[in-house]
Amino acid sequence: MTDDLEDRRLVKRLLAHDREAFTAFFDGYFPRLYRFARTRLGEDPDTTKEIVHVTLSKAIRNLGSYRGEAAFFTWLCTICRNEINDYVARVVRERKHIVLTEDSP
Repeated sequence: MTDDLEDRRLVKRLLAHDREAFTAFFDGYFPRLYRFARTRLGEDPDTTKEIVHVTLSKAIRNLGSYRGEAAFFTWLCTICRNEINDYVARVVRERKHIVLTEDSP
């Protein structure tokens, strides 16, 4: 229960634009989200970092929509999962549109 209370306090501080809260948010959740994403993306640390950064950015922009019905980390994981799905769909789409050319006619 204390984690839930701490998460709610952190969210309030973030909504109040507290710089220290942003640092605590990033430092506390980046490693956890990185592990979450890495297990789903495989051995691609650069893509994993990119997706986690996008996830945290989206979370900050949409913080007002966090209702506290789920744990804060669960909410972040949902955003991250959506980003992973978007990434995978984009990669599949790009692979379908590769045009192969031959060097000779």
